[in-house]
Amino acid sequence: MKRAFLLLAGATILCTSCGLLPVLNQTTLATGVTSPLAKHLKATEDPGTGLYGYLNSYGLWAIQPTFRSAKEFDTELGIAVVQLQNGYWGAINTLGTTYILFNFTSWLDVNSAIRSISKGRYRGIDLWEECDQATGLWGYLDYTGAWYIAPQYRSAKGMSDRGIAVVQFQDGRWGAIDRKGAIVIQPNFNSWLDVDSAIRNLHLN
Repeated sequence: MKRAFLLLAGATILCTSCGLLPVLNQTTLATGVTSPLAKHLKATEDPGTGLYGYLNSYGLWAIQPTFRSAKEFDTELGIAVVQLQNGYWGAINTLGTTYILFNFTSWLDVNSAIRSISKGRYRGIDLWEECDQATGLWGYLDYTGAWYIAPQYRSAKGMSDRGIAVVQFQDGRWGAIDRKGAIVIQPNFNSWLDVDSAIRNLHLN
């Protein structure tokens, strides 16, 4: 059987079909499970704190105002992109529980991750370059917001549709890796532009 994981109202449920993996026990709903609630939630700023939460149809806080910024819920998926007070972005479900981990520096990348989930893509097909807030090194996040390629590079460029990315190793040299983090072009270049040219010459772009 195909399997996926739900965490709904605090109970872990093993279900079938969507292929999503649990995110450190924080991935909280299969797409659309609580989406009917989404149309009744409105992103609102708390005038007392300047922080954002979500009001329900009765004007009560359904999700407390704890976010620096908050986007409206996707009424089809029941997911909203929000920003923590430390500036990092992720996504929550209509229960206010983390759906995508808060490791993104751009809300646009979180939106892109949500689109990848909604398309039913396997984990690791789409990856986003990001700087680790703890180490200052770069790696690649998957659509759950977890590190798919651990942060280990001085710099990293976007992953291409064919799964190739230009990265700068800690010795300052540039090369290229695939979606698994395996080196496909040896880090013997002084410029990322030279690596990009090599990728085109090898028809890997």
